[in-house]
Amino acid sequence: MFYAATQLDDEAVDPVWELSNDSIAVIVRNLRMDAESDEIVRFYACKTLENICAQSNSAGQKFTTLETINHLLAIFLQQH
Repeated sequence: MFYAATQLDDEAVDPVWELSNDSIAVIVRNLRMDAESDEIVRFYACKTLENICAQSNSAGQKFTTLETINHLLAIFLQQH
């Protein structure tokens, strides 16, 4: 997904690089702070999200949801 994000902001982007809603949902789902979630999986989901957002404005905008913000805030508050 990160590599695909590096291709998305080119002027002549091929639609094959678009991030699917299902792949975005997997990352967001792995950010959840629930009894079934794993801390290491959350860490890598956060890093993947960070890398995607750093590489592509259009891909990063797909993660700008209240659900994503709430999950990230819960992770932050757990750490502090």
